[in-house]
Amino acid sequence: MKPKRPTTLLAAVLVACFALAVTHAPESLAQKAASSAKPPKMNPDVVKPLQAAVEFANAGKFAEAEAELQKAEAVTGKTAFEQFKIDELYCFTSLKQARYDPAAKTCDSGLASGLLPPEQVNDRLRLLSQLYLQTKPRDLTRSGEYGKRWLEATGNRDPVMLGLVGQAAYFSDNFSAAVTYMKEAIAVSVAAGKKPDENWLLIVQSSYAKLKNNPAILEATTELLRYYPSKAQWQTLAQDLLARSANKDRQILQVYQLLSQVDAMDGADDFMEAATVAIQSGSPGEALKFMEKGYSSGVLEQSGDKAKSQALLADAKRLSAADQKTLPQFEKEAQADKAGEADVKLGEAFLSYGQAAKGLEAIQRGITKGGVKSLDEANLSLGRAYIVNNNNPEALKTFALVTSPEYLQLARLWSIHLSQL
Repeated sequence: MKPKRPTTLLAAVLVACFALAVTHAPESLAQKAASSAKPPKMNPDVVKPLQAAVEFANAGKFAEAEAELQKAEAVTGKTAFEQFKIDELYCFTSLKQARYDPAAKTCDSGLASGLLPPEQVNDRLRLLSQLYLQTKPRDLTRSGEYGKRWLEATGNRDPVMLGLVGQAAYFSDNFSAAVTYMKEAIAVSVAAGKKPDENWLLIVQSSYAKLKNNPAILEATTELLRYYPSKAQWQTLAQDLLARSANKDRQILQVYQLLSQVDAMDGADDFMEAATVAIQSGSPGEALKFMEKGYSSGVLEQSGDKAKSQALLADAKRLSAADQKTLPQFEKEAQADKAGEADVKLGEAFLSYGQAAKGLEAIQRGITKGGVKSLDEANLSLGRAYIVNNNNPEALKTFALVTSPEYLQLARLWSIHLSQL
């Protein structure tokens, strides 16, 4: 899967975050710039244009306000306090006009002056962390520095700020740090019952790719799928499962059954390979379902080797018709067998021919008897049986029973799919 470019998503995230800073913080800036408790005596040549600038700013006339500020700026011999007042108003007017470069410069000067009221320092750290990701060029070092200072000063593990620091780390090529901050942002959001930002998940995925950590890439993709499912993500994870299931037809069939369920099969080769594997696994009914879906979706009509697909469809029809004739006898034999393997296979056959209730009953009976070759594979089939019998809660419980490395990820993906219904 080719991930979305994080920079595009970052812009949207920052606009949302920055809107809060612009609509709330600047009002206090204007007020504090205008007055403070027992301020030092100021030069009248500075006070006059400064007061005019405040009036213009409060009226939303920012260009006029800045013209007055330039007059105040031109006064020589200004005190540190006078410069602080000028910078604070420049900070305010620049923010209001979304002029982030001068806003960052003057807001930073206000903080560096040491004259900012202590109760405003943490808010300023937060604002500057956001601002330096909006300047041109972005100042990633300062954004990360101020974000980390805010986190340390407040002790607050705010996911938005963790995300901002993680973004700064990512764009500074510090991918390990990016993962650390983003994973914490995700964890905090999830713990609060909130959906983590897609951009955080994408940065985790991309960071692991930069670090060449393939298992972690798959884990990150799984989490993306959990919260922001897409066909591309299903296919990426399925391709990994197929690669790990090489030459194991039963496992491959289970993967294609999931892909079919989530409508992530869209190539002629997908449908034909799935049908071929189903036939080789002794499940002609499943093969016929794959081929019929391939044709009903238009994929096999419009692409692939049409002669080959027609021949495969004919084979699936012939084999499934013959298979269905043997089911009554197979059912008797399976019921009489002390081991449950035959019952599980019988149940899978019933499911493939649309007999959901009988399929569920047979698989349950087989698992209860014991003696199945793969309990995890049987539980995957049982979970699918619950789904087609409209009992998703029991399906989730059943998938949770799967523990073997061969099938654990597949069971997780089934559970994720059910959680999205």
